Amino acid sequence: MQTRFQDVWFSIRTLRKSPGFALTAILTLGLGIGSVTSVFSVVKSVLLKPFAFREPERLVVLREMIRGRNEPPIPDNYQHYAYWHANSKSLSDAGIFRNKGYSVSAGRDHPDIADGLEISPNFFSVLGVQPVLGRSFLPAETVQGHDEEVILSWSAWQKYFHGDPGVVGRTLRVGGIPQTVVGILPQTFSFPHMSEMSTAVSQRAVKPYEIFKPLLPDPTDNGNFNYLVIGRLRTGLTLAQAQTELTGLQQAYTRTMSHTTEEALVLVEPLAQEVAGRVSTALWLLLAAVGAVLLIGCVNLANLQLARAVSREREIAVRAALGAGRGQLIWHTLTDSLVLAVAGGTLGILLSFAGVRLFVASAPSNLPRLNEVHVSWLALMAAAGLSIMTALLFGSLPALRSIHVDPQMAMQSNPTRVANTREGHRTRHLLVAGEVACTVTLLIVTGLLVRSFSQLLTQQRDFDAGHITLAGVSLATPQYGNSPEEAAGVRASFIDRAITDLGRLPGVQSVAMTSEMPMAGETWVSSIRRAERPVPEAQEPHANMRWVSPSYISTLKIPLAAGRDLQPSDQNHPTNVLISQQTARTAWPGEDPVGKTFKLGGDTQYTVVGVVADARINDLKSTASMVYVPYWDNPWWRAYFLIRSPQSTAGLADSIRQAIWNIDPQVAIPTLKSLDDQVNDSVVTERFQAMLLSSFGIAALLLALLGVYGVLAYSVSLREHEFGIRVALGSDKTALMRLVMGQAALPIGGGILAGLALAFAATRWIGSLLYETKAADPGVIFASITVLLLAAFLAALLPARRAASVDPMLALRAE
Repeated sequence: MQTRFQDVWFSIRTLRKSPGFALTAILTLGLGIGSVTSVFSVVKSVLLKPFAFREPERLVVLREMIRGRNEPPIPDNYQHYAYWHANSKSLSDAGIFRNKGYSVSAGRDHPDIADGLEISPNFFSVLGVQPVLGRSFLPAETVQGHDEEVILSWSAWQKYFHGDPGVVGRTLRVGGIPQTVVGILPQTFSFPHMSEMSTAVSQRAVKPYEIFKPLLPDPTDNGNFNYLVIGRLRTGLTLAQAQTELTGLQQAYTRTMSHTTEEALVLVEPLAQEVAGRVSTALWLLLAAVGAVLLIGCVNLANLQLARAVSREREIAVRAALGAGRGQLIWHTLTDSLVLAVAGGTLGILLSFAGVRLFVASAPSNLPRLNEVHVSWLALMAAAGLSIMTALLFGSLPALRSIHVDPQMAMQSNPTRVANTREGHRTRHLLVAGEVACTVTLLIVTGLLVRSFSQLLTQQRDFDAGHITLAGVSLATPQYGNSPEEAAGVRASFIDRAITDLGRLPGVQSVAMTSEMPMAGETWVSSIRRAERPVPEAQEPHANMRWVSPSYISTLKIPLAAGRDLQPSDQNHPTNVLISQQTARTAWPGEDPVGKTFKLGGDTQYTVVGVVADARINDLKSTASMVYVPYWDNPWWRAYFLIRSPQSTAGLADSIRQAIWNIDPQVAIPTLKSLDDQVNDSVVTERFQAMLLSSFGIAALLLALLGVYGVLAYSVSLREHEFGIRVALGSDKTALMRLVMGQAALPIGGGILAGLALAFAATRWIGSLLYETKAADPGVIFASITVLLLAAFLAALLPARRAASVDPMLALRAE
């Protein structure tokens, strides 16, 4: 053991004599290990960490699908849930819930908006969670008029009641109504955000759920799909068995009901897949990319260590001659690498904490479980293991070389000649080819994602988001009606006055209103039914409904393709609607839809008065079938106002708030931002991926450039005597430069070919992340190879010029 410590101390003293090499190695390893540890911490927290529920691996989320339709899964119907819950043998229990935003008044001038859920009484028992204070909801509290109870999260308890232990029984005004607090959830409880619509896009920061209210079932609600179901698998049953049983139950239920002829299927997915499935490929890709950068760095260090090992062969020979065994020689040679790895690993662990904080600060706010990301003990253990692995990776070749040293030959040979062997050249060339292959793969993958993001930003949108401020209000309070009939008039009156008052603000050019936030994905999807052309229910086209003001199309500058725009006079005819061109193509193929009538999910008959362009107002990635209905038809409980003005959002914000609060100071305004920001936020995930991968790609390219330069510079130094003889015999500088450049061509060419093969596999994996970009895009592949070749040419140019400038007299005298 004492000998081992002496070897370590000797390595430290040796490295102190080469501070440039030691510092380069430690920084390379520290940055690489720190980056890998940071990204692994994110992957572990988002994808691998079990939820803090009882046996979370048995929790599943249920969605419905319609057989014969090539459409994403849809939310659940309450009556379907009730039938599954009563008859399923594969689920031990199942709860139902839906998202809800609550207006919470806590003694302030204006209410807050808190995220919450409406839940069935057994919701928490399905999760295996019990309130730390109070109780869960009772079945009797799911009846209209007996539902004025609320359960709070730990953070809401601290925020609204300052952690008062006697909070149970106290009241909190939620939605304008005093609610009795009956329970407080554990501090560790965090239910993940899930949207009812699988195609919905979240453009806001994901805040923890704070308010939980009882869900009131509607026994007459047969046709609406507005909920999600979470269930617990019985012990020993698989997802496939549960899906088969639940689909059979659903088909049996469908045959007994007259409200639909469509055959619904049930999709059963693990909770973890439902929550993080969309981001899993991107996160694994980031981890692979940063791992590739670390690998390239290790290859460079391996080349440096090989060069140092050659210069120390006489020392190894002396040790072997004095009786050192193979194990001792390997340990002695590996000690330098282990010392560097420990120092680099320690630096990497320290940097990983800053890396995670930087990642959380810059990552999209809608990334699932972002609030749970931290450097865990598992990540620190992975960093320690990674340090040892890197030491073995870049130290193994010099260590293996040490046991093949012939003491007599090493003592007699010139170190330059020892290094300048065919085996040495082949080893260095293989290492260079390996890092070139990794770099080509990373450049192609990065190029594809950057091109995809560029396609997303530059495509035709058919709406103008410039100079528009978006203001969202919540009207989910009793003063805006307890019944649909009462609510329609009161909400319409508020919207009418808000549009008028906002339009009077200085500099405002136009004001419009819509029932759904722009860029929020597809919502309120209903089937289109034409009396004169009935089709089977499974073949009915679908469209997104939006309740809008007559000024909506003109404010957003969406082109009108046929017919007329909505007009203020449509208040007397709120069933006059606009449709998008995609709706016209799917519901009236080959016909002029203007003047045609149809029903949209219910019994109300609508008349098409105009057709507008397919504006990508829901999602930049795709167009959607749209129906724009005058808001007087159904004034919704939330309204989003679009205010067009040359003034900035910051300059308008206070005036907008005051105008709305002059109408009702108890109205919450949860959204106030520019529409440009909203559009940019809709692609924040794609932007983040492209930026992060671009940084990794640049790092890989620089490391590859240094690797090519280092190997060629070292090779030139070994061949100075040869170059001196060539110059003395009349070789010109151009020939020598071609000779050095040609030496670099073989490993670079081989690395490019290997990189293309790796990229072929990688691009098939990331296909789901690309938008209107082919996985084998020739332009991206050509550009990536061109950039690499240019960088390699520049890296080889300096050693080549050095070879061409060798003084033959100095080279021969040195020999």
